[in-house]
Amino acid sequence: MVLLTRWLLLTLLLVANRATAQSQPPARQRQDRRAALPTTPTEPIPELYVAAGNLTTVAFNGPLDRDSLVMDRTRFKWVDVGDRILSIEPFTDLGPGERLIMQVGFKDRALPTKAVLAVVSKADVMDGKVEVDRRANTPEALLAALTQKEAELEELKTRYAESGPAGLVLSEWLGKKMNPLEFFITQATANGSGLTVVESIGYEGASSTLIAIRLRNLPGQKRWVAGKARITSATGAPVEVFSVHTKQEQLAPGEAGLVVLEMKAPPWSTGRAFSVELEDASVQRRLSFNLLAQ
Repeated sequence: MVLLTRWLLLTLLLVANRATAQSQPPARQRQDRRAALPTTPTEPIPELYVAAGNLTTVAFNGPLDRDSLVMDRTRFKWVDVGDRILSIEPFTDLGPGERLIMQVGFKDRALPTKAVLAVVSKADVMDGKVEVDRRANTPEALLAALTQKEAELEELKTRYAESGPAGLVLSEWLGKKMNPLEFFITQATANGSGLTVVESIGYEGASSTLIAIRLRNLPGQKRWVAGKARITSATGAPVEVFSVHTKQEQLAPGEAGLVVLEMKAPPWSTGRAFSVELEDASVQRRLSFNLLAQ
């Protein structure tokens, strides 16, 4: 009887162990491999196979721009960008069919200018180290870049035809009554803005009014990026500003540039000043000044 009981216990243990072994997924195989960036738009995006609890390292044969990395960092426990190496580790495995697109730019001027990779999880394999060949300045990459630039040029031509000088006439915004008006700057408060007004000109069009203001960001100041603008008319009424446009995205210390404000009707009247307040994107630097139409 004792012997039979022992045999039954042994059989149950063997069955339990076999069931446990069958229920456990097969262990992922860690691999080191090489990949190459596509040189034409028709080539597929290279994939990275990641797994929770494992660090995947991607080595590029080109200098990386550390600040250019674009990815959903909330999905990753570890993200590090070096001069040529990118390391990532996800919190959890990605779901079946899930792909996270990641891109990082290169510092030099060679082509392609950036690497685009798809991050996925596979049940049987994970990447330990992947060496990515940029294939810089190959004929295919240069041809693809040329094709892209030609498309961008055609788009610019179309936009210029619509919004350029000819477009202003065709839209009848610029008519025979157009008479640019130069303003006299009567007052400009410093307020620690570090900006000065060089000149200002007004343009009254058929459907809207423009005020062009040339600003100078004084030496030693931080870079200036345009934010909001407020205008008070010569009668003291607030004026709705439709848009704020700049030629440069930002003004470097010591640099001058144009800021163009668009509104419905002209806020000026002859011999009476109106006020303008410019606010930068950080809402920390404000420049207030009055303009007088002579």
